[in-house]
Amino acid sequence: MTVSSRQKLQLLVSTPGDLLPRFYPNGKLGGLSVDGQPPGALGEFVTLTVRVRKPPREFTFEGQVAWARRKGSKQLSECFGVDFQADDDATIGRMLQFARNEVSAETTRLERRVQVELPIKLLHGSTSRRERLADLSHGGAFVRTWDPLDVDEVVELVVRPPSSLFSLRLKGRVAWVRRVGDASGMGIEFLDADGTVRRDVDKLLARLR
Repeated sequence: MTVSSRQKLQLLVSTPGDLLPRFYPNGKLGGLSVDGQPPGALGEFVTLTVRVRKPPREFTFEGQVAWARRKGSKQLSECFGVDFQADDDATIGRMLQFARNEVSAETTRLERRVQVELPIKLLHGSTSRRERLADLSHGGAFVRTWDPLDVDEVVELVVRPPSSLFSLRLKGRVAWVRRVGDASGMGIEFLDADGTVRRDVDKLLARLR
């Protein structure tokens, strides 16, 4: 772990499974324990970047220092807890699903995620409903919803870029779901055999900038 003057923290683990012993339930989302002494006072907000060596993955989210074990022992090392914040629920969900080996490695590949807040129409079979898009990358998206679909269901996201007269249709499959708390929703992995979805995401990201 390293700490900068801007209170940015890093947690390095060898494998995804190494994250599971560090996860603890607390509040609505839980948190991760980090070795060493806390960077400041309890309650301080920090940015935590989790890096997994193999397969190489990186997850960055905002958190809050919630507790500290300031004196270690032979059985328990010095450490502190960083509680997750609801604004990064999509990143947290992907990281925990990855740690539990509940999603494919492709689903969590290193893609730059952009936080968004866009209304979308979700098409599933013969039904459609209105939902919200919470983040977006070339590989997938997170849809915030109180009623997530089952994993592997095929969906289509219809989204209209800001200041555009035309909507984009992004086809994907449900890769993981979160059914508890205020941050419930589902992670969508785009299905892009011919590169069309990537081009459409480029257009959407350009509009968002």
